[in-house]
Amino acid sequence: MLTKGPQFPLIGLSKERERLLAAVRKRESALLLGPAGSGKTKLLKLALESGGGSALYVPYVPVPHELLASLARALLPGNASLSTSVRLRGLLWNHLEANPRLILLDGVHGASHRVYRFFQRLYYAPGTAIIATARDLPALGALRRLFWDPRHVIHLQPLADADARRLFELAVEAFHLHAVELHEFRDQVLESAKGNPGQIIEMCRLAGDPEYRSGRRVKFAPLRMDAMIRLAG
Repeated sequence: MLTKGPQFPLIGLSKERERLLAAVRKRESALLLGPAGSGKTKLLKLALESGGGSALYVPYVPVPHELLASLARALLPGNASLSTSVRLRGLLWNHLEANPRLILLDGVHGASHRVYRFFQRLYYAPGTAIIATARDLPALGALRRLFWDPRHVIHLQPLADADARRLFELAVEAFHLHAVELHEFRDQVLESAKGNPGQIIEMCRLAGDPEYRSGRRVKFAPLRMDAMIRLAG
């Protein structure tokens, strides 16, 4: 999901960024794959900004009717309360086929065949493109049938060591961590995150909470555990 709070520049991921922007320019569908915190939503926000007024951000929900209602609220004000999924599906198909959009489907997990059938029609509609994110291919569920071509799949790689260190230093500034004993904490964060930008940021965010501090030192074990739980949620 698109997050609030301190905003960090997109560090690393230059190849992934260029592939995504090329897909947006050509109005081609694409799939971003990577673990929690790997930068999928950051890249999706970039696609949202690059897509202009035609881009529609949709947080994925697994219940088909709720997903349709969310789209209807964004596209068809006053019709989102319609009671049947069949009616919503027809209205959305008609609207999106007449007004093609770049659909950014964030956080797909366990998509049903009903969800697949809805997006299948849009996937092949002229002028429409779907850029989806998921942790891995199995997480797509039935939507995996749409993204079968590996040429349209963008795998997010861990940050290089220099980029991970740069992101850590930016997070120290953003979360005002200068009272922390940074040498030890830096080594712990970079070693455990293994280039995952979301983990680096979340661990630094939690380090600003006195709950995880003992004097100048960070209680790293509970901080690490809670950071992983937050990202997984």
